[in-house]
Amino acid sequence: MRFLKGIYLAVAILLLTIGVGLYADLRSESMHVQHLRIQLGLERMVRLNQSLTSSITLAVVEKNSLRAASYDTLQSELEATMQEVQALTQGMTLAGEILSLRDQQHGLRSFEKQAFEQIRAQRWDAAFQALLGGDYVMMLKLYEINSESAVGALSIELANSAQQQNQLRQATLVLRLLAVVLLLWVGWRYSRRLQAELAEQMRLQSEISESKNALEATVLQRTAELQVANQQLETLSTTDALTGLANRRSFDTHWAEEWQRSLRQATPLAVIMLDVDHFKAYNDHYGHPQGDACLQRVGEILRSCIRRAGELAARYGGEEFVVILPGATPQQALETAYSILGAIRAARIPHVDSPTADIVTLSLGVAAASLHATGQREQLLNTADLALYQAKHQGRNRVVLIDLDEPDTAVAIDPQNAQVSAK
Repeated sequence: MRFLKGIYLAVAILLLTIGVGLYADLRSESMHVQHLRIQLGLERMVRLNQSLTSSITLAVVEKNSLRAASYDTLQSELEATMQEVQALTQGMTLAGEILSLRDQQHGLRSFEKQAFEQIRAQRWDAAFQALLGGDYVMMLKLYEINSESAVGALSIELANSAQQQNQLRQATLVLRLLAVVLLLWVGWRYSRRLQAELAEQMRLQSEISESKNALEATVLQRTAELQVANQQLETLSTTDALTGLANRRSFDTHWAEEWQRSLRQATPLAVIMLDVDHFKAYNDHYGHPQGDACLQRVGEILRSCIRRAGELAARYGGEEFVVILPGATPQQALETAYSILGAIRAARIPHVDSPTADIVTLSLGVAAASLHATGQREQLLNTADLALYQAKHQGRNRVVLIDLDEPDTAVAIDPQNAQVSAK
């Protein structure tokens, strides 16, 4: 705001000095023209006065009245010139001297009128005495002196006016110079201020950019952390904490998806239900921590036996597990179940209180079908549970397969001799 005030002040000074300078130039020119007209008028007054005096003097000397024939015309011109000069000198110091010259002219004209009356009466001696007497000559000399004095006063006043106008011009030039200096100074200060503000803006923009980048980096980091946390939460929400397999919730979702996919693609679907034989006795003998370790080992075995895409092993509840085998034929599902049974036997986890064997064993129920053979996914799951029940009823440590395409046939595998029998 201060810079704007300085600029406004400098511009105002420039405009004012330009106006004053223009006024001084116009005033000087006007006064010069006025003084020139006054000077010309004074010179004309002197010339006309000399012509009047010369005409009447010659008429008296030569005793020829015709010499004064132009007297009236010259007197009228002199009177008009006198009025013009008097009008031009109003308000000037020269005005008093012009009035004095006019009075002296009137005095000269009075003597000349007396001489003119004697000329008309042909009284030349009287006319000569009236015109060339001491008073007229003395007044004429005084008039000439005063005329020269008026011209000198006019020159002095003209010089004084010119000096005043020159001083005014010099003052306006000084003020213009000061205004230009003020403008340059204000412009320099304003330029420095703009540079400082620009530097500050660049610094602030740099800080803002750095803050923005830092914020974006923080947001990206927090987003990545949030994604990891969400993935962890998702994993926790879909993973059984003990075995690391899918939990019941994840199984239900995956089971519904695979059922719909198999239904759309007209592919077979199989499911295995299994649990640990005599697990309660195992817990009672070895304790719950060892029982948890046993379930974890079963989970590891299930993960190692599940290899194809889309297959899922989940903890169904307690010591019961379930495996989804999308696209598997009954024979393939039977082979997967047998590999699980073989792997748990190979692990040889001790189970001294088991009436079935001295190691941990599994009972597995397998249900397989082409989906056109059943209308509900619960039916296939219930069939697998029925096969598991039959495996337990037949003595555990075995696999029972029910193929819904052939519902009257159930296949059982005895892990001791690995022979397949039809029931």
